[in-house]
Amino acid sequence: MAKITDFRELKRRQARKRGMKLLALIALVLVGTYLLSSIVNTPNFAGLSSVVDMIKGGPGYPIDAPGGKAKGMYQNESSLVMLNETTIYFYNTSGSEVYSAQHRMGNPQVETSGTMLLNYDRGSKTYAAYSRNNLFYSGTTDSAIRCGDISENGCIAIATQTENAQTQVLVMDTKQRELYTWKTDNAVTALAISDNGSSVAIASSYVEQGELKNALTIIKNGEQKCRYEIANQLILDLEFDGNDVRCITDRSAFILSQEGRMTGQFDYKGQSLAAFSMYDNGVILVFGDYEQDRKYTMASVASDFFTLNSTATLTDSLQKVKAYGNTILVLGASSFQQYSTYDCTLLKEESNEAYYDIQPMGNSIYAMTTTQIVRLPLEEPSKFSLFGSHSPQQLPDAEEQQQSQEELDLLQSILNGMQNAAEEPEGNEVTVGESEPETVYEEGFIETEPTEQENETTQSTEQDQTEENQEDQTTSPVEQDDSFDPDNPDGMVNQGPEQVPIQNGDIQPEFTQEESDKEQQDSSRRPAQDTPSSDETETTNDEDKKEDTEKQEEQTEESFFSSRRPAS
Repeated sequence: MAKITDFRELKRRQARKRGMKLLALIALVLVGTYLLSSIVNTPNFAGLSSVVDMIKGGPGYPIDAPGGKAKGMYQNESSLVMLNETTIYFYNTSGSEVYSAQHRMGNPQVETSGTMLLNYDRGSKTYAAYSRNNLFYSGTTDSAIRCGDISENGCIAIATQTENAQTQVLVMDTKQRELYTWKTDNAVTALAISDNGSSVAIASSYVEQGELKNALTIIKNGEQKCRYEIANQLILDLEFDGNDVRCITDRSAFILSQEGRMTGQFDYKGQSLAAFSMYDNGVILVFGDYEQDRKYTMASVASDFFTLNSTATLTDSLQKVKAYGNTILVLGASSFQQYSTYDCTLLKEESNEAYYDIQPMGNSIYAMTTTQIVRLPLEEPSKFSLFGSHSPQQLPDAEEQQQSQEELDLLQSILNGMQNAAEEPEGNEVTVGESEPETVYEEGFIETEPTEQENETTQSTEQDQTEENQEDQTTSPVEQDDSFDPDNPDGMVNQGPEQVPIQNGDIQPEFTQEESDKEQQDSSRRPAQDTPSSDETETTNDEDKKEDTEKQEEQTEESFFSSRRPAS
């Protein structure tokens, strides 16, 4: 029995020795990998040093939010990235903060691809690249950065603009060595780099003969493969889908091959694009103006960028829309909704608990409030709905712009004015501005103050009548000089325009010949006056001229004008 006992003890010792050797070998491999990553400094090697941090345990969600003004939430493989105005944070799925660093950027922007993340300062010259939660490179540019992107293997493309408005795109390999530089005089609005870093798609805009034009240029290994131009459309975002390029503009979404051939296009039919989200299986488009229509139209478009899966109506103001897997996440001002990408059916809805941003990752949704980062379940639609019988979907045409309430009120006031003008008697005149008290004669004639020219005409007429009665002359010198005027057949002087403008009114009654004849008839109904002698007439005329002069001065001081004349 003693020999058997010694044999078992020997087996245990040998097993322990093999275990120690295996642990020593693993430790040696890890140390060698870490040292090699430090020497080579490539993204893939640098990221291996942070694998342990991503799988270690933590307190679990919810966790305290870092504070500050939030700029956005992103996914970097299995890392949750939160960016605020001063710092970038990395969290694992257990709620542990595995990395944080101050970025010192005034306008930080983030682009992710697999395990890689690019953080650049738009309008400034600094950028930094991360592999998982490890910073592997940071640098500066000679000019202000407009936009940038990073590939899955760590290649970087950055577009900068010089002071003379020339734009150049700098492309670097995984070791941040410059591969080539592409230059243009146009303004670069968007760019994307392929997964392996060999191809770059660049969108640039320019104005030619008063027309906005955009050019989509695809470069592979430093050589231009194609150039595709579109007019009156602004390219908003680009993304590689294998060898093809997905493009989102303000009027359509399309796919372009590297040979410059369009393989799919979805037209908005005049709808106004409010938001979009590209994902693996297609693109989600949101149309409408909530301030005007109090709603949006959400459309789910398949990966061919041609087939419309379905549409849905959103009745809450939009903050964020993101598509992940087969689920559409819509964050509104007062609600948080999840829809199916297959048929846009509502999967789940809950009241918005002051969520500022959302980020799907794995089987969960991470949402940020003012104080916490919480984890919510991700609703997956039934895959049988993909094979369900659906009628062909069509995007509705853009509705004609409705008139505002102010325009409707103004139109109603104009119509009311026209109706009132049609109901007025012919003898009534429109009064503009202030007027002197009216003198009403027995037969209802309303007399208005004459102007200077009318006084001269009246004086000439009275003088002619006096001379005609005394000397029995057939015509007066004034009458002999008058000739027939086609524009004034009645021989009346200083008649106003046919239409009298009125404040806040576009259409007013017109003075016609019938009204002029009626005024002459009313004038003939005045009480008869004794015909003055020649001396008396001259004296009266002098006094009338003096009174008229005084009245005109008073009218000038009081900004008074006749009710029969347009406002000056």
